[in-house]
Amino acid sequence: MNRVPELRGLSDDHHTGLVLARRCRQAARPGSDPSPEVMWEQVLEAFSSHLEPHFQIEERYLLPALEAIGEASLARRIREDHGALRALRDAGAASRAAIDHFGALLESHIRYEERQVFEPTQDRLPARTLEAIAAACRAIERSCPASLGV
Repeated sequence: MNRVPELRGLSDDHHTGLVLARRCRQAARPGSDPSPEVMWEQVLEAFSSHLEPHFQIEERYLLPALEAIGEASLARRIREDHGALRALRDAGAASRAAIDHFGALLESHIRYEERQVFEPTQDRLPARTLEAIAAACRAIERSCPASLGV
């Protein structure tokens, strides 16, 4: 997928998110390492240091721009996914089932954005919006948790 340069920061974030999703899915298997409690701590760390800042950039810049170009349904799905992921975080369940569900939802959300949001809309988004997204990606404090090894 060719990505306009201004959206590469968000796409790079997606790589880290996919690593987290894969780790969740693996940790959800019985007898796997890390334990559900340790994996959940990694999820919480990644959420605060990486996912939440990413969501905030999308919610502030991308979603209003999608709505402005007539793609409200895309924006709605992203908001719903963000809400569902936050709800799972807030539920605080460190069970294998919760971790598996979180990983599956995160992976689905990322694939949706990359394939059905960025690809078909990136050339229709206003230049000022793309520039604001790129600037926000450069400026916002976010980091990849060392535990993910990315």
